[in-house]
Formats: sequence, C-alpha cells, structure tokens
Amino acid sequence: MKDRTHVPDKLEGYLLQTRHALFDLISYDTNRIVSVEAYDDVATEKGNFVVAEQIKSVLSGNNPLANRSIVFWKTIYNWSMYISSGSFNGKALTLKFVIVAAHKLNTGTIAQLFHNAADIQQAKAALKAAKLEICGDPKAPKEVSDSLKPYTEYCFSQENESAVLDVIKRFTVDLHSGDYDEKLRERFNAQPIPVEYTNELFLHMLGWVNEEIHNQIKKNMPAYLLVSEYLDELRAQTRKYDCNHILSAVSTLPEDSEKLKEIQGRSTYIRQLEFIGLDYTDLFEAAGDFLRSRTEKIEWANKGLITQDSMHDYNDGLIRLWKAQRRIAKNTPGGAISVGELTYSTCISGVLPMRLQGCEVPPFFGPGCLYSLSNEPKSQPTIGWHPDYIQLLREANDDSEAV
Repeated sequence: MKDRTHVPDKLEGYLLQTRHALFDLISYDTNRIVSVEAYDDVATEKGNFVVAEQIKSVLSGNNPLANRSIVFWKTIYNWSMYISSGSFNGKALTLKFVIVAAHKLNTGTIAQLFHNAADIQQAKAALKAAKLEICGDPKAPKEVSDSLKPYTEYCFSQENESAVLDVIKRFTVDLHSGDYDEKLRERFNAQPIPVEYTNELFLHMLGWVNEEIHNQIKKNMPAYLLVSEYLDELRAQTRKYDCNHILSAVSTLPEDSEKLKEIQGRSTYIRQLEFIGLDYTDLFEAAGDFLRSRTEKIEWANKGLITQDSMHDYNDGLIRLWKAQRRIAKNTPGGAISVGELTYSTCISGVLPMRLQGCEVPPFFGPGCLYSLSNEPKSQPTIGWHPDYIQLLREANDDSEAV
C-alpha cells in the first residue's frame, strides 16, 4: 500500500472498537448511525434496520469460531437473551460476529452452519447438528466442560429454541485473518481525499472517532456517531490539506529536549541570533521553527508536493527580502545591534505571507527557512542579522579552534 510511513504503531494505540466504528462510518449514506455499546460492541443503524456487531480480537491461539469455543456460545447465548428481552426493540436485525485475528483462523463447522442458515428451516437443521456435535448422540453422549455447559444448555433447551433460532438465521461471520488494518486503510483511502495526505487524514479521523466515543461513554451513555457528521469533519480536514491552497504541516512540534540540544550545539543560526541579543525564549522558538521547517521540506519533497526548483525560488525570495530589509535598517540609530534587530524582525514578519508554489505555508516555515539560510555555509552564511555577522562568526570560530 502506498505511503504508509509511521502509521502502524500509531494505529495500534486505538482500541478495536474505535477502529471498527471508523470502518462502519466510511459511507456516503448520511442517514446511517454508528453506535458503540448501544445494541452491541458496535452497531450500524438506519431507520428500522440494525446490524449489531460483536467484535473479538484474537492475538493468541484461541479460536472464537471453534465448535467448543466459550466465546462463541456465550455470544449466541447473549444475543438470544437480548431477543427474548426485546432489547432490539423489534428492529429488523443482522447479528454479525466480527473476528479480528493476528493470524489465519479456521471457521468451525457449527459457526459455518449458523452463518449459512438463511431461514428458519435451515436454522433448525444447523441447531440440531450443533447439538449433536457438542452433546453427542443420546446413546453415546459427549462430555461438556463446566465452563461451556451453561451456554449450551440454554441454547439447546426447548424453552429457548425460538430465540436461539432467531439468532441463527440472523447470524453472520465476518472474519479478518491478519489483514484487518490493511482493509481499514484501503477502505479509508478509497474516499475522495488527497493521496499525499492519506496518513494524516486517517490518523485525524481515528482520533476524531475516539474522542466522540470517549466524550459520550464517559457520561455512562452509549456513543452515537452520525455518518453525516463524520463526512463534515472529513471534508473540513480535506480542505485543510487541499494542496491547491495550502501546504499543511505534517511534522510535530519538537520536544523541549530537542530544542535545548539545538541551542546547546551552538549552530551558526543560533550564534547569529545571539549576536543581536535575542533571549532564551526567542532561541527556543527559533530552534523549533528550524527543526520543523527542515522536516517539512523533506516530507513535502518525498510526497511530491514541492520541487527542488520551487524551493530554490522560495529561498531566492527570502534572500531578496533580507537584502531589502538590510538596506532599510542600515540607517537605524543606536548601533550595529539595533540594525541587526530591525533587519531580523522585519524579515520574520515579511516572510509570513510568502507562498511556496503558490500555496500558503505554516507560520513556522518561513522563519525556519530564514534560519537555514543563516546557518550555511558555516563560515559565511548566505544571510545574517548583525551588520558584521561574517566577521563575528570568523572570530567565534577562531576562538573555538584555539580552545
């Protein structure tokens, strides 16, 4: 799959219910509602029709689709109880047993029979075969474990047959063997979104779903998510990443430790800022802008969003801006540091509206690129703030070499 950089580790941070709710929200049916902990783990609802989904994650050797799986029979038991008690409110119903396994699983004969049963007669035949498989023939009974017995006794009881048969004819298996997250990504990427930003949009929408669920469930309420609201949020984020208007940031804010390391390393651009008396707070902000802009240039180039020529033109515009502001600041009263401060501040403000390939850029990008130009080459950077920056850098380098 194209461009899946750094997503899998972040994906695992979201619970399976969140991921599956997103899976069900990916739809153009704006009348659909996806719920969590309402009808079941996850459910989709439209009008009088509900698909209730019991979701099981399998990381070990257990198989919830095995004939004697406690998980399987407990699910059938629970659904039968829900139907008997009227928990589904008489809605047209599909009961989906969703298995997300980290490895290949085989479907047991009973689960397959239940899955295939489409009407009451087939459901009766499936239940009869299941009872024979679990309990054996009356003349040659099979032993049933104490942990399994409460569920199978209920399901095979004549008293509960009507509800159990109702479950079986509505029962379907949805098995994902080691490929669930890939299917989710493919489903998400099939939407009309910018291919360059599928990772960013995917993680944002997962976070949005997670937050919506959390905000509702923490009030001891089921969570309800509307497809219409999902689509509104996705469209809003897609506009944000529309490359015809803006180049959006894909980097994250550097940690304070990274910025501190940058300052303590005394890079050339840091020294240049020290020459005009900037304080530690300003140096921290500059280090963050420098690190983020450097990352953006790499990521945008890797995604094919910018070209080397366009970056060269952008830097040329920065140099022209610096030259103009330097000439204006030359006559500033108060000495060389004042001239440097004015040159720096007017360049920082002047770069903010500048566009790259006709697109807006994040506010940290222009200043970060100015720092890059004031950083290389080390002995004679392309731009500087103090009127005598080249001489000051040479002296500083001479002093460090002497030490």
